Amino acid sequence: MNKEIFALDIGTRKVMGIYAHKTEECLEILEVEVLEHPNRAMFDGQIHSIEEVTKTVKNIKGNLESRLGKPLKQVGVAIAGRNLITYRKKITHEFDQEQDIDQDTVRNLELEAVDKMILETGARFKQFYCVGYSPVYYQLDGVRLSSLVGHRGRAITIEIIVTFLPRIALDSMLAVLKKCDLDLVNITLEPISAINAIIPSDMRNLNLLLVDIGAGTSDLALTKEGVIFGYGMVPEAGDEITERISEILLVDFPTAERIKRSLDKADSLEYEDIWGRQHKIDTATLKDSLLSHVKQLAENIAKEAIELNGGVPQAVVIVGGGSLTFGLIQELAYSFGLPLDKVGIRLPSMIKGIKDLTNKLTGPEAVTPIGIALMTANSSGLHFIDVEINKRKIRMLDFYQKKDIMSALTLAGIDEKKLYPHPGLALSLEVNGELKVIKGTLGEPAKIFLNGKPITSLSDKIEDGDVIEVEEAQPGKDAFAFIKDVVDIKFVEVFFNGQNLKIIPSITMNEQKVDLDTPVVDRANIKIHPVKIRDLLNFCGIDLEKLIEKQILINVNGNPKVLTQRSFTLSLNGLSASLDAELKPYDVVEFAQDTPTFYRIKDVIDLPQDNQSIRINVDGRDINIEFSPVEIFMNGRQVKPDEFLIDGADIRVYNLKERRILLSEIFRYIDLDLESARGKRLRILVNDSPAGFTTHLTEGAKVRILFEDMKKEIEDEAL
Repeated sequence: MNKEIFALDIGTRKVMGIYAHKTEECLEILEVEVLEHPNRAMFDGQIHSIEEVTKTVKNIKGNLESRLGKPLKQVGVAIAGRNLITYRKKITHEFDQEQDIDQDTVRNLELEAVDKMILETGARFKQFYCVGYSPVYYQLDGVRLSSLVGHRGRAITIEIIVTFLPRIALDSMLAVLKKCDLDLVNITLEPISAINAIIPSDMRNLNLLLVDIGAGTSDLALTKEGVIFGYGMVPEAGDEITERISEILLVDFPTAERIKRSLDKADSLEYEDIWGRQHKIDTATLKDSLLSHVKQLAENIAKEAIELNGGVPQAVVIVGGGSLTFGLIQELAYSFGLPLDKVGIRLPSMIKGIKDLTNKLTGPEAVTPIGIALMTANSSGLHFIDVEINKRKIRMLDFYQKKDIMSALTLAGIDEKKLYPHPGLALSLEVNGELKVIKGTLGEPAKIFLNGKPITSLSDKIEDGDVIEVEEAQPGKDAFAFIKDVVDIKFVEVFFNGQNLKIIPSITMNEQKVDLDTPVVDRANIKIHPVKIRDLLNFCGIDLEKLIEKQILINVNGNPKVLTQRSFTLSLNGLSASLDAELKPYDVVEFAQDTPTFYRIKDVIDLPQDNQSIRINVDGRDINIEFSPVEIFMNGRQVKPDEFLIDGADIRVYNLKERRILLSEIFRYIDLDLESARGKRLRILVNDSPAGFTTHLTEGAKVRILFEDMKKEIEDEAL
């Protein structure tokens, strides 16, 4: 069954439509329609007026439909290489075992390379479309071949040149086709279609330059060593000569274009200038005026091509309507430094695999349209589909139903990271030296709908006109906790002044006191502190600031000591305690705020547990006189152990080897009847010998205390 082909070459000056059938033997061209734009709707290959270009394309389509008797719905086109960017991409595919390589396998690998190239360029080329590619070389199991089809092997490698053009170039083309009710089935680059048609693979071992000179641009393509290895573009072509004629003769652009095409057809030309005045000019004279511009065009083409090729090519092949510009072949030969026979035009009759039943495609301007038709027939170009993502239309290459949700989202600029939730940040903390981690929530993955239905996978295939809705992933919530969530609090039960109480330990976070409802911060250092007496007093509402403590410094036998005197009394389990003493369950605390605490000497020195004593007899009654084996002095004054300490006190304690008891000490143990002794003299005998208050007493001494009448003593003295 024959395949119907409709191809359009929308050029700067003309539009050509070709209707053909693809048979097993060749491409049969059945109808051709060519129309010029009525005015300058395009410049340098770029559509400027979509409406004007649409009118021309509609007329061509309508004329062909009238002659064919049927509608044309699908079309293949090519785009000029203005602002062309090219990249190379190499890709290798290995099979599990040797297998036959067919055309589909090669085509799929080529498209995979294009796809990877597009994904790699990413955001850098958001304003560019991939519009075509061509293979540079093939390898089978490491051996370079001109074709892989029909061979058998395990590993195939392909390197391709991928071409990109600004989005505006393709968008304007697609806008025209949409207004003409044409569905784009194949798109390529004009130099790709031209070189595939006019320079067959068996000529590509030569280092050839193809120049497709149109009205607005001169597209370049280069071959060498059996492959097409480079593309380029010069934004100058036939219109530069037309514009110069318009300037010289002061005529409008269409008149200048007509004069340019007639330069080689007559010796003189008649024309009408912009004032309507009639003129006649000798064509040789006009050619002399234009020769510098032809020369400039040739030089610009040569400069770009030599830079792209890395040197002068072996030969230059020119096609396109602009190739008929007078003197251009000679100037190109001169600019390249090539003999004149190494620069020439190739015509459609040299294209293999076509049969022109119209006999209309004879000039070099038909080479590119025929190439577009051939590539459309062989599906050698690319196909775009329209997809809507979150109310935004995007256009993407359709690799024969190989495009999926993920590739569409990537092209739309939706970051893959936005499809997967980020877990909330965790809290890391230490509680009494033990590391703890509290995890954040995982979040919610993106919700993606294809034509209103949830997708099953990001690899779900998409088609032209599909609508994709994306609700971005929701990040997880950061971890959050209160102090009470991360600590294990146990009450401490104590008895305070006879009352049973339960006390909560104090908690600090990063050295700051916190309560149980304080939020935890990341990297917090949390400590649960032992319950202290000061915590207990706080709990009981006692104002610690009113509790006065004063430190005093004393020396005991030359050793300094610091003591704290208080305006209160505090004991723990019956013993004096400090405010920072730790409490354990069931401890007993006694506290008296109005009873001050002072230190006595006996509190800071070690006194013998047992005092010594001697027995004496006083007036027939035995008494024991106790005495300490030490003597205590405070600031040089002898004191008793019960003496209160003062700040700066210097305490000296002497251990006595022998303690002498003075008679005066007995009066601490006896009572004297001082009334009966009034007016009498006190007389004391120790062991019947007269004694005084400083007489030393020894063990078993007998003391008599006598009160003698003073009168009798006087009389005795008189006698």
